[in-house]
Amino acid sequence: MKKQLYLLILLASLFSACDPAPATFNLETKNFGPNAVITIQSAENGKTLKVENITNTNQTFKINMPVKGYAIIRAEDGSRKGEYYFYLDKGTFKGVLDGKNINSYPLKSVPTEEGEQFINYYGLKDYMSKSLLDSLDIVELELDQATKANIMERAKKADVWREKKILLQLDIIKAFAKKYPGSTHTLFLLEQLGRADSEAKHYLSIFNSLDKDIQESKKGKSLLEEIKQASQMMAGSKMPNIEGENPEGKKFNSSILKKVNLVICWTSYSGKSRKNNQVLVKLYEKYKNKDVEFIGVSLDKKRDWWVNVIKDDHLTWPQYSDLQGAKSPNAKNLSNYNITYFFLVDKSGTVLSNNDLSLDFVDSEISKNLAGR
Repeated sequence: MKKQLYLLILLASLFSACDPAPATFNLETKNFGPNAVITIQSAENGKTLKVENITNTNQTFKINMPVKGYAIIRAEDGSRKGEYYFYLDKGTFKGVLDGKNINSYPLKSVPTEEGEQFINYYGLKDYMSKSLLDSLDIVELELDQATKANIMERAKKADVWREKKILLQLDIIKAFAKKYPGSTHTLFLLEQLGRADSEAKHYLSIFNSLDKDIQESKKGKSLLEEIKQASQMMAGSKMPNIEGENPEGKKFNSSILKKVNLVICWTSYSGKSRKNNQVLVKLYEKYKNKDVEFIGVSLDKKRDWWVNVIKDDHLTWPQYSDLQGAKSPNAKNLSNYNITYFFLVDKSGTVLSNNDLSLDFVDSEISKNLAGR
């Protein structure tokens, strides 16, 4: 009898160990509309873990999640949406979701130190962001109220403030990394921001401030490789060689470079690339006799598609491809696998701007560099 009892206790303990304790959420919800919802989603694989209607009461729900990790809690009420990162682990999460203050971080009490670090991150973000976000709200409102006469001016102004917001986010992550140099959250936050290709110097500065074991972790090594790759295309760096041949079988030669050169990474099967071509054809007519060259670098695999689109879209500037698709060195070295992708180089092949250019700004950037400003 005793042996049977011991066996039952042993089995119960084994099942208990295999059955993960849930994460329990106690949230006060208020000031939301009738169709508002809370969604909790894994930030690492995108899996939805829980969806709950917001009832404007004290709500409690649980998630049975055997693997702890980064997650997103999202509150949606029509067009309004608040989205926040947190660290999911077993235990109790307490907080407030307020529809009148949807941008405020909702979690006030969490079960782990990793979760506490996110509370402090969002505290830094609130403290450092307020004045900029107020200004951004103003320019966004001005853009909403723009007329045909001033919409371009206001759109460019809004883009400037949006870029300032991105740079501020890097400053916030930098401040967080200084406070928590041993936290892997910094790597996660930089990854989610997704600006290594255009802000490689900022990323490297933040990365170098982290503890050595964080830098040498799997995620740390992966981020450093991405930073190094992006650094190849920073302003002042030398453009990597363009691999492949033109449709006539001639390899790229830097002797074709002029004072300002727009390199266009594209594919024949991309709808966005085809739409861009319509704009680029007009721009090329404007600049082709002004010491400016356009250079197309296709990441195609099928020669017929590539050559036919060059003909159909009337692309009269030099075109090159090694027809290796995503496996092409051009994909890795020139655009970091982004399509479409634009950047400027001078006659010596030196990169002229840090960022992947938006097509809206290609004209003004060519003009600025052509004038030597």
